[in-house]
Amino acid sequence: MITNVITQVAGQQQPSAVTSVVKCDRPGCTNEASYNAIDKAAIEEVKKNNPWLASVRVVKTQDGREFLYCGDICEIEQIKSGVHNPPEQKRIIDNATPAAVTAAKAAADAARQSDINLKTGTGGPVLVQG
Repeated sequence: MITNVITQVAGQQQPSAVTSVVKCDRPGCTNEASYNAIDKAAIEEVKKNNPWLASVRVVKTQDGREFLYCGDICEIEQIKSGVHNPPEQKRIIDNATPAAVTAAKAAADAARQSDINLKTGTGGPVLVQG
């Protein structure tokens, strides 16, 4: 995560300071750097004291979430945790009747058999209606 805090004196157009905070998004990682982004010397000093800044990477998911990682280990740990995957929709049906369960099972069995038939070339002719 990158956070910018802008300090500006009332009546002046230019900010007096822009404090940038760079922090790894993996829970438990302590890598964090804070510096005045206007001060070039401060930027060089923070880079020297925090070599992990050279390997920062940002991961953007298709659903718009963004993650910042300090290096390979943190990124891999988050990949293993599944945090980049889109949230799955609820698959448990709370108000199912026995007839609905039987119909859902029959539909799933038919779909599975249809996949097998397509892959093996069995099951008879294919009719295309249009």
